[in-house]
Amino acid sequence: MSQMSDRLSWKQRLGLETLWIICRGFALLPRIVRHHVFGYPIYLILCYVVHYRRNVIMTNLRNSFPEKSEKELKRICRDFYRNLTEQIINTISQAGISDKALMRRTRFINTDEVQKEVDGGHLICITAHYGSWEGASTISLYMPEQRMVAVYHKLQNKLFDELMKRIRQHTNVELVTMQRTMRHFVENRNIRPMLLGLISDQNPVFRPNLHWHKFLHQWSAFFDGAEVMALKYNIPVYYYSTRRVKAGIYEGELIRIYDGKEDVAEHEIMERYVRALEKDIIANPPMWMWSHRRWKHIPPKELQEIKF
Repeated sequence: MSQMSDRLSWKQRLGLETLWIICRGFALLPRIVRHHVFGYPIYLILCYVVHYRRNVIMTNLRNSFPEKSEKELKRICRDFYRNLTEQIINTISQAGISDKALMRRTRFINTDEVQKEVDGGHLICITAHYGSWEGASTISLYMPEQRMVAVYHKLQNKLFDELMKRIRQHTNVELVTMQRTMRHFVENRNIRPMLLGLISDQNPVFRPNLHWHKFLHQWSAFFDGAEVMALKYNIPVYYYSTRRVKAGIYEGELIRIYDGKEDVAEHEIMERYVRALEKDIIANPPMWMWSHRRWKHIPPKELQEIKF
């Protein structure tokens, strides 16, 4: 039992173990049962009963695709709910399953090539809330030479934080909070090569020196921790691009956006990440997490005056 669960009350521990048993049992069901028998009613509830964050989703879609009709945007919205349902099921379906089962659900197509490029050294993999982002950690099973350090955002609810940590834990993965990422790397970089996995498309904490990128017809700020670490320690950076094969089955590819040696301008690595992510979203809009309040921060006035 982890230190977090040690700090839970007995009621929380009971709730945790109950939820874990439920998730574990669900994960063992056949794929067709998980994604079709359970998936369809969950989709109907999210889309037509509770209208989960419908206003946020539609506002984000309208601002991101001004060229699309309202009919097209509503179709994307419905398809997004299908994707959201699938990602909920994908996440729960990772609970305690075998490494072989994980590898069947997310297959990486170019890890041998990446291993040759990094030559047994460190690398950074940056992804987004696109497709099956939880499946990105499966790369640890394809690249055992590196220790996977999965950077995560700690949940305020202790019970659900511990549950998510259990679900995400598997062979060759170490979970580290965002706040401890740099320190963890510095303390362990000479012990074993690391593969640092970061999700970088969230709305960052506002600060005066935020850099703004053109993204989906809007000025957008991004977490830039991956670039800071890459430039400071000359670490190659890869973008995780994923493609849905069928319900619960995905294909992943690592696209290099920085080789660890190139002389790049400030913010260039993140700009390449933004362009790669935008390309994926435009190709398949429902796969991205439109329910996030992604554009809460207001850019400087001089940027607001620039028309796209």
